[in-house]
Amino acid sequence: MGITDNKKVLIVDLRQLRYFSHIAELEHFGRAADRLHIAQPALTRQIRQLEEEIGVELFERLPRGVRLTAAGRVLFAQTKDLLAQCERMIKLTQQVSRGQAGLLRIGFADGVTFNRTFSEILKAFRQECPDVVLDLVPASSLEQAELLARKELDLGFVYWLPKAQSVHSLQFQEEALMLAVPKSSHLAKRKSITIEDLSEYPIVWFRRSNSPSYYDLIVSRFEQKGCTLNVVQEANNESTMLSLVSADIGATFITESALRRKPDDVVFIPVTDLNAMLSVKAMWSDDNNPALSKLVAVVRRAIM
Repeated sequence: MGITDNKKVLIVDLRQLRYFSHIAELEHFGRAADRLHIAQPALTRQIRQLEEEIGVELFERLPRGVRLTAAGRVLFAQTKDLLAQCERMIKLTQQVSRGQAGLLRIGFADGVTFNRTFSEILKAFRQECPDVVLDLVPASSLEQAELLARKELDLGFVYWLPKAQSVHSLQFQEEALMLAVPKSSHLAKRKSITIEDLSEYPIVWFRRSNSPSYYDLIVSRFEQKGCTLNVVQEANNESTMLSLVSADIGATFITESALRRKPDDVVFIPVTDLNAMLSVKAMWSDDNNPALSKLVAVVRRAIM
C-alpha cells in the first residue's frame, strides 16, 4: 500500500502578493485600490483569498485603514524580496532575448590579440552590451574549429577556416608577415631581406599540427626558392615565439600588427619575396543566441 501525502499544496498568485504589498505600504485598501486601478471590492476579495490560502490573518482591520499582523509583517518582508527577484528575473530574460545580457564564449588565436581591429571590436561590443559576460578562450584556429563543432564556442577569431566544416565568416583584415630577429643578429641592421638570406638561419616555429595551412604556406615559399626552413625550436604561440627570439634562440615569422607588442630587443624586417599574407577572420555557426548576433553586427561595422 502506498503512502498518501495529505499535505496541502499552497497556490499563491504573484498578483495577490503584489496587491498585498501595496496595501501593506499604504495601510489602506481604498488608496491601494486607487494606485492599482482596480475596484476596492475586487482587491478585498483577492486579499481574502490569499489569507484563506495560507491560513492566517494578514491585516488588522481598523476604523480608518489597516495594519499588518505579526504574520503579515513577516510575509511583507519576504514578499518585497520575492517581487524584486521576479522583476530582476524578467528584466534579465528580456535582456537576453534582446542580446543585451547572457554569455558569449569567444575564441582567439594568439596573434589576433596584437590586431588593433580585434581590440576595437571587443571595446565596441562591451560598450554596447555591458551586461553580456565574455568568456575569452585562447586557442589556435584549428582548436577553435573543433570547439565550434562541439558547440563549446560561440565565435572565434582565427587566421584559417576549417575546410570540412560549414561556418559563417567575415574577414576584417589582411596582415603581411615579417621576420622578427634579435637585435644581436647580423640581420638586424638590414632594411629588408630575402628567403635566401634565411637559408640555414635558425628559426623558431611551431608544430605543423597547430596550424597545417600556415605551416605549409611558409615551407612552400622556402621550397620554391630551393631553401629549407631550419627550425631549431618549436613553440605553441606567437607570444612564446617572440620571447624565444628575444632570448636570441633564432628568428620567427610574425604578423605586422605584433609591432604593437614587440620586445625592445627584437627587430622586425620585411622579407621581400615571402609574398605571404594572413587574413584575420571571425567565424561562427548558426546559433539562436541573440548576443552573438549583436557581436557579429559589431564585427560587420568594424570592416565597413
